[in-house]
Amino acid sequence: MIRNDRQLAIGRRKLSELQEAAKKATGQEQQVWLRLAQEVLCEVDEYEAIKRGQTVSFEVKSLDDIPAVLTKARIAGQLTQAELAARLDVSEQMVQKDEAGAYETARLDRLADVSDALGYELVGVFQPAGARVFAAPATSTVQGFSPSQNVHVNTAPPFAVVASTPVTVATQPSAIILKGNQ
Repeated sequence: MIRNDRQLAIGRRKLSELQEAAKKATGQEQQVWLRLAQEVLCEVDEYEAIKRGQTVSFEVKSLDDIPAVLTKARIAGQLTQAELAARLDVSEQMVQKDEAGAYETARLDRLADVSDALGYELVGVFQPAGARVFAAPATSTVQGFSPSQNVHVNTAPPFAVVASTPVTVATQPSAIILKGNQ
């Protein structure tokens, strides 16, 4: 993952070198160089999109994703490591160490402090491993339910559905539709 403009410059140079190597190679060797170039290009594109503000929300599929997401949120917020350090009242070296080490030694309260300093919150569903999560657009409708039936649809990702009675969930291109199982 590219974390700063210096790494971006290195990534661009490496991409150019990989593309040149691919031009000189043939067959399977060329495919290897092209795959490596594609990986570097994806990292460069991701960093640039985040830095331009085109990407400001980040998917967290597991706790392992949180360190990278915190770094991406810092970049999206146009903050340097020094500026984040000032907000946290720690040294710049501490932020550099945290990011380089993927926040490996950070406690949960430290991760929460970083998230708060960046102005981000983690919103999601804590569920059994392998459980199916329905993804749908951000609009939803609830048909056949009265407010007393305690049905709640979270219309922001991850579109959680909580109901006090059994429901059937059907997704459509523009809605999540809940129908009571009578």
